[in-house]
Amino acid sequence: MSSIKKCFLGLMVVMGGTVGTAFSGTVGTTTADILKINYGARPAGMAGAYTAMCDDSYSANYYNPAGLAGVRSPEVILLHSSHLADIKYEFLAFSTPWGAQRTLAFHLNYRHMSPIDNNNAYSPATASDVVASLSAAQRYKDFNFGVTAKYINSSLDDTSGTAYALDLGTQYSGLPYNFKAGLAILNFGTKMTFVSESEPLPLFIRVGLAWTTMIKGKKRLNLDVDVLKPRDQPLKMCIGGEMWLFEKLFAVRIGDRREQITKDPGNLFHNYTLGFTLTRPIKDTDMSFDFAFNPAAYDLTTEDTYFAALSFRFNHLKIF
Repeated sequence: MSSIKKCFLGLMVVMGGTVGTAFSGTVGTTTADILKINYGARPAGMAGAYTAMCDDSYSANYYNPAGLAGVRSPEVILLHSSHLADIKYEFLAFSTPWGAQRTLAFHLNYRHMSPIDNNNAYSPATASDVVASLSAAQRYKDFNFGVTAKYINSSLDDTSGTAYALDLGTQYSGLPYNFKAGLAILNFGTKMTFVSESEPLPLFIRVGLAWTTMIKGKKRLNLDVDVLKPRDQPLKMCIGGEMWLFEKLFAVRIGDRREQITKDPGNLFHNYTLGFTLTRPIKDTDMSFDFAFNPAAYDLTTEDTYFAALSFRFNHLKIF
């Protein structure tokens, strides 16, 4: 194994130990909740179950940067999402192979909302968040390795805070019966300071197991189960799947998430998600429309969440 891969695995071990220490204390608050969203129209349709399955530009920022190694052609994604309280997300991703075994990517995520009325003599307050990241991934036999460096800025009216974070991830596809495993440590970084108060970022550990099979030799089925532990929340689980009813043309997705594994699940479909992809080849480019729907959880909010994205894969374009 090369010295680069040894250093990467060593860093994963060191960070894993540090993360374990961080999780061993009492539960506290975190900031930059923009880093907690199950982002991306494809993974959102599967309730965020994506750690082992991911193989596109959505991988790097919120799931597992190792999944970027699955990108074989330059890819651009433009996404818009509408959430509760008139909160909106805009997302831009660009990924490209670098040689035969490496992938580079850039992501920009912007969250904004309508001005907040103070109901007093003061002007309405504004709030926004920006996450910009650079990512790299490499394939090595049955392993994928990936790293993402993030810049995070959150602002509320005339106050703002900045933080920096690192994501590390790996995937292993050498398991029998078409299984694939994934592990990622996300948002390992500095604290964000507002005025005089500093709070940590929402550190995550994600572990996933995915399975792929062909039904009647024509319809590809992908399933993924993720277990994740945020720094300031209970252990969670999400299950998702997608089926390509028409290969490289149309796929449907469904998912379900458990916000607390140890809690009585109650209604099994309380937190279900739905999604689909429609792809249309145009000359040497695959253009896709991705959509995801997250129904309201009425004990938390009565507003549904939508994700809509356009992606372009330039199959014969080589940049590096």
